[in-house]
Amino acid sequence: MDLSSVPTGGFARVLSVDLDEGPRVRLRELGVRPGGELRVTQRGAFGGLVVGVGADRFAVDASTAASIRVAPVVGPAAPAAGPTSPTGTPGGTP
Repeated sequence: MDLSSVPTGGFARVLSVDLDEGPRVRLRELGVRPGGELRVTQRGAFGGLVVGVGADRFAVDASTAASIRVAPVVGPAAPAAGPTSPTGTPGGTP
């Protein structure tokens, strides 16, 4: 399945990026690399997508999205929130 098949709000794990060296390196710099997870946050009128990788978001055009092979992810790994105190305040202090 390619990235363009992921529904809005859906998460996917990148399997491969089938692009020339320049665009592939740029996507790797943005965090789109095999094994990485991303989320489709918006869809454009002509097949483009806005994807999120971590806290970053960026757009990819339709042909780029079709060149990124992915596998669906049921739920993303939740980031570590850190310790909390018994009262629920962050950092373990009341």
